[in-house]
Amino acid sequence: MSILDFVFPKFCLGCGFLGSYLCPSCQKQIYRLKRQRCLYCQKASYLGLTHPGCLKKLDIDGVVSLFYYNNLLKKIIKNLKYRLATEVWKEFWQVLNPEALKPIVLFKEIVREGVIQPIPLTKTKLRERGFNQAELIARYFQKFFNLPIADFLIRKKETLSQAQLKSKKERYHNLRGAFSLKEKNIDLSGQKIVLVDDVITTGSTVKEAAKVLKRAGAFKVYTLTLAKG
Repeated sequence: MSILDFVFPKFCLGCGFLGSYLCPSCQKQIYRLKRQRCLYCQKASYLGLTHPGCLKKLDIDGVVSLFYYNNLLKKIIKNLKYRLATEVWKEFWQVLNPEALKPIVLFKEIVREGVIQPIPLTKTKLRERGFNQAELIARYFQKFFNLPIADFLIRKKETLSQAQLKSKKERYHNLRGAFSLKEKNIDLSGQKIVLVDDVITTGSTVKEAAKVLKRAGAFKVYTLTLAKG
């Protein structure tokens, strides 16, 4: 234990136990997602790839999520967003079971020669937090994929937290027109792009972002998230 641990003691985000942000008992409550599903029909799908018949109705070519979005994951992600980002994030990845990362190891072949695009925050939110949690996650995934991180998108309007909205319709309208290209006339023809975010529930956020990228010519747009609600 370092001097810093005495001055700024660590308490488990799950149960409050002194000593670490994730005690051994709570580590066991991080459940990996055992089955990936097509984002459109929600039926089982290899590596979350969108079924051919569903692709006509969706701009997302596939979604991979690592964990169930339970109460413990909510606390971890909240701290990633608002305060102990770097410390919690570092410890979180150190204690993960390698088995949990299996989907992204397999996913690596599909997204080869692509780029990683974190879901952006508005300028106001970025100033408030000082960092983008999706970018933190993207930089970790970058180690696995060895792909560059892109900056194609901007978030041009403030939206309500998706967690506050109950229906798919509300979530859709909340995010409609939220994203645009950073460079207006950029040509993304032939690009494979992996959108990265912390949590996916209905998929409204990534659907809206993917729509902008596909209109600019992107060949494939996938999504990778830490958790699925």
